[in-house]
Amino acid sequence: MGVFETRITKIFGIKYPIMQGGMGAGYVSTAELVAAVGNAGGLGFMSAIQWEHNIKGLEDNIKKAKDLTDKPYGINVTLFEEMPKEFFYKVVDLIAKYQVPAVETSARKPDPWMKLLKQAGAKVIHKVARVRDGVTAERLGADALCIIGSEEGGHPGAERNPTIVVGPLLVDLVKIPVSIGGGFCDGRGLVAALALGGEAITMGTRFVASKECTVHENYKQAIVNMQYNETDYILMSIGDPVRCIRGPMSQAVLKLEFKEDKTELIKLLSKLKEQNDTGNMASNTGKLEEGMVPAGVVGGRIHEIKTCKQIVDDIMTEADVILEKLSKRKYWKA
Repeated sequence: MGVFETRITKIFGIKYPIMQGGMGAGYVSTAELVAAVGNAGGLGFMSAIQWEHNIKGLEDNIKKAKDLTDKPYGINVTLFEEMPKEFFYKVVDLIAKYQVPAVETSARKPDPWMKLLKQAGAKVIHKVARVRDGVTAERLGADALCIIGSEEGGHPGAERNPTIVVGPLLVDLVKIPVSIGGGFCDGRGLVAALALGGEAITMGTRFVASKECTVHENYKQAIVNMQYNETDYILMSIGDPVRCIRGPMSQAVLKLEFKEDKTELIKLLSKLKEQNDTGNMASNTGKLEEGMVPAGVVGGRIHEIKTCKQIVDDIMTEADVILEKLSKRKYWKA
């Protein structure tokens, strides 16, 4: 078995151990992106919650993905408690109807959805931020796990533990394969994840800054321009933190979080939710100063907008070179 052939590549039928995690802050992970990742040899996940108010939009994207690629693709089902269960039932029905091969669940325990997703014929990878949640997901029947460290953009979890710690901790506690996410963008990261016991890497920010991602160019350029220390970790006060690129909105949220009276914070969050409900999030309008755009700290290491094929090919080429140099046991500079 080749070094880049893992249990995850076998389970999901993909060429390389590279995954694009579901991203739902506006229309980010759509058919165009997941198909491009699939065609490049990885596995991409559309985020179902992007179409919470337009289930037909999700169905249309599933059809488009099937038109754009004959490779595996998946759907992320973010199990936010505040979302109606009826929506999730509709998503599961579409997964069964179109025989979607892979599902990434996240945010909450995947029961009772795990049984329904398995009945729909999908392979399920459950994404967690806490080690104990990964152990629970294995018991509930997940085929694989993804654990993300606090370096990641979006919702990295409240414990704020680094990828290099939580990754191997979970690997040692479960029998099913684990993908590791948070801070990855290149071949060095892939080799590191494999060394930690991971069987794939999961990336979000790197794939946002791709030519196929349908977000506004301002968002992509903001990732290319940002420094590693130019993100804000916000909403810890409500127990559901978000890491995003530092901007006027994220700074305003941070200031309001320090106030005992949360009235102003609630009003601001309501405004952001309205952007989401009306499809006017900053990631799509390009008005970054009026909203929040998720990104991981790894954005400070991303300097070019590439096609998904270029991203994946570069990762695999670099990983090969690194492994060859390591095998010679010589000191070297990446």
